Amino acid sequence: MKIAYFSIEYPPRVFGGLGVYVDSISKEIATLGHEIGVFTLGDGKLRRRQSKSGVTAFRETPVPMKDGWGPFVSDRTKAWGDGIDFLHDLMSYNQLSAFRVLEEGGFDLAVGHDWLGLPGAMAVQKTGLCTIYHVHSTEMGRESSPNPQIVDLEVRGALAADAVITVSLAMKEELASLGVPREKIRVCYHGVDTDTFSPSSVKPRKLQALKEKYGIEDEDPVILFIGRLEPVKGAIPLVRAMPSVLRKHPKAKLLVVGKGTLADQIRREAEPLGESVRVVTDFLDLETKICHYALSDICVFPSLYEPFGIVAVEAASMEKPAVVGANGVSGLREIVDDPSSENPTGVHVDPQNPEDIAWGINLVLEDRDKMIQWGQNARKKCLEIFNWKRAAEETAKIYEEVIASRS
Repeated sequence: MKIAYFSIEYPPRVFGGLGVYVDSISKEIATLGHEIGVFTLGDGKLRRRQSKSGVTAFRETPVPMKDGWGPFVSDRTKAWGDGIDFLHDLMSYNQLSAFRVLEEGGFDLAVGHDWLGLPGAMAVQKTGLCTIYHVHSTEMGRESSPNPQIVDLEVRGALAADAVITVSLAMKEELASLGVPREKIRVCYHGVDTDTFSPSSVKPRKLQALKEKYGIEDEDPVILFIGRLEPVKGAIPLVRAMPSVLRKHPKAKLLVVGKGTLADQIRREAEPLGESVRVVTDFLDLETKICHYALSDICVFPSLYEPFGIVAVEAASMEKPAVVGANGVSGLREIVDDPSSENPTGVHVDPQNPEDIAWGINLVLEDRDKMIQWGQNARKKCLEIFNWKRAAEETAKIYEEVIASRS
């Protein structure tokens, strides 16, 4: 197969989980003998065309068109402020990329990743090309005040595509609630590089240096949060849970790692807890990020909305048990098996309730042998289910079935 991906994220321009996914899945599908073209956003400096190991990046750099298109934009969109520049770039990127897909020719399938790459995929579908809409999250879930224009585009795209792929059973239910036919939706979990995210990959010297940097003693239980510091990720309820954790585990240390609009508020909330909470907004390269996982005893991701949760599989691959938000749309429920399971890997909690988060953390910390066993269970599950080889094989099979259905 020759497959075209529309994704605004692709290395080195990676802002979140989407970029990690597109990079990893494209390389793995290419190893199966297929050819991937990633049509992505350029910056005028990166090479417009770059190929490696069966994956070719096509980068388009939009010319600013705000002045010309501004009068045609709705009042709702104008409320974005500076974000309207991004909208115009997005329109231009999708147009340029759709043209380039057709110019290159020979593609069997086009995949639009999230709404940001959806217009381009919808455009090439009009020429008869088979298309899939790959939904990593929805506007309804991401935003407290969803933009109805984006919601409308997402639904239109899902209905128009030959098939829809999403990242969890929870997301399938959300899409069905928006009117997307269930029989059209396929679920394929993301993966993690289990060789890179492995306890054996950590250098003891680096780990010790990190302990010294944060003033962590060997007997201190370390709780780790990694994620965007935005309301949906639940870092504030986690910090508010710490007094109840410290009453049972007075030497516990919480590391809140990430960037976002809530960074200053989280620091203010953490201030009364002194050295028990550290907020880290530094950029972490891959090796340092892995060291943070290795430093921790338990990872906590109390997300209010999480279609999948790449950080949860990274933690699992590092043999760390996790406490996760399990209300609403939560792919975390499918990653982390709670204590009622045959092979538990963590605890499900109400992410809006600090006392419930504290209960989950204390449950894991109370028995070190159990904590270690749950971490081992978590890595075993990654090796069996949450790995890129399996994800690529299942995704390629869906692609082939969709193409065959159009024949």
